[in-house]
Amino acid sequence: MERPNPFLALEPDANCPPELKHELVAEIDLIRNVMTVVELYVGDFFSSAIALVDRPVSPSDSSMV
Repeated sequence: MERPNPFLALEPDANCPPELKHELVAEIDLIRNVMTVVELYVGDFFSSAIALVDRPVSPSDSSMV
């Protein structure tokens, strides 16, 4: 026996209160700003770490090969 899908009975509510819309937009902006700051500092940190670890190859080192 097949049960009816209860989600088909849900009807979308097209009206959203302005306060909720403002809060959602503010939350999305906060997340975007935090991710921008994290990307800025983490990206610079890893770039600096890679620059310290990766030393340039000089012509005198090629004789070791």
